[in-house]
Amino acid sequence: MRSGVDERADGGAPANGAVVLRLSQNGATIFTSSRPWLHPLLDLTRFLAERADRGEGAVDFELYDKIVGRAAALLFVRLGIGTLCTEVMSRRAVPVLDAHQVAWRATTLVDRIDCRTEDLLADAVDPDAAYRLIRARAIAAQAKSDPTRCVLAMQDVSVVRGEHAVLRNVHLSVGRGEKLLITGANGAGKTSLLKAILGTVPTAGGAVQGAADSDRATRVGYVNQESVPVTFPISAREVVAIGVAAVRASRNEKRRRMREAMQTTRCAALADRMYGTLSGGEKQRVAIARCLAQGARLLLLDEPTASLDAEGKRELVALVERLADEQEITVVMVTHEFDAMDRTGWRHVAIHNGSLHPVEASR
Repeated sequence: MRSGVDERADGGAPANGAVVLRLSQNGATIFTSSRPWLHPLLDLTRFLAERADRGEGAVDFELYDKIVGRAAALLFVRLGIGTLCTEVMSRRAVPVLDAHQVAWRATTLVDRIDCRTEDLLADAVDPDAAYRLIRARAIAAQAKSDPTRCVLAMQDVSVVRGEHAVLRNVHLSVGRGEKLLITGANGAGKTSLLKAILGTVPTAGGAVQGAADSDRATRVGYVNQESVPVTFPISAREVVAIGVAAVRASRNEKRRRMREAMQTTRCAALADRMYGTLSGGEKQRVAIARCLAQGARLLLLDEPTASLDAEGKRELVALVERLADEQEITVVMVTHEFDAMDRTGWRHVAIHNGSLHPVEASR
């Protein structure tokens, strides 16, 4: 198959016109989707990951996608697609496909596709970074349209301290597996927002619904700069055990959950160490393990990188990103150090004058 514009009328589209994406292998269709936007490619990502888990390789794949922009092209490259057929292709996609030797055929080339995600990725070259950004936008959109995907919803929430309104009429919706970054000046109300979600500070109005409602003790995990006083004589294993103390389960089940949580956060080797002797990064990994052991599906992180060195910051951010991407754990992180981190794949909001304001992702 050559790379270029094909003047055939059908462009390889199926006759019924319903399928917008079709994956074939050795001439046989193995996956189709008719969902809008980039959701078919996210579905395809999961489909191919499941195949890989079963030991089925990506051999002789041919893909038809109705419309291909740069965002889609970056995902094709990430998935290892070698042959592509489309009806409409953005010229922004061509350099990506050609650079990775993807053979393509298009009925029509256009200068650009009218899509905000396409504009955000106009200069992107990293397929993994593109995937993180696309996934984040998809999760945020699903949380707004599908209540089953919404882990946290704040509606018209206000918090008053004395005569001062710390938060005013806050509206926030966070989806399953989403990564949300909250920034703002000192005293802006970042910690008050997290505590309103936890239910540890009273709200002057509005409602907080979602994971914190029905099973607040186990479904929401909270990690701040110093989760346990360093002078308290307690081991890392005992800190994690705090997470299962209120869980109704057998002793063996609690031990299993603790073991798996510490393995996931890569702190199993620290189990017998006294918590006060751990480094800042080790303490935070143990604290997150405590949350995982309790079964938390929503992690609230309050300035978790403040006491860490540069490597510790990178490791902590990588850990919570992995939990969100692989286990669909929702992460809400308050930080003032966002300039030093890669925010690709994170939704970013800032608190100013008691209100939340979206911060657009940079290209």
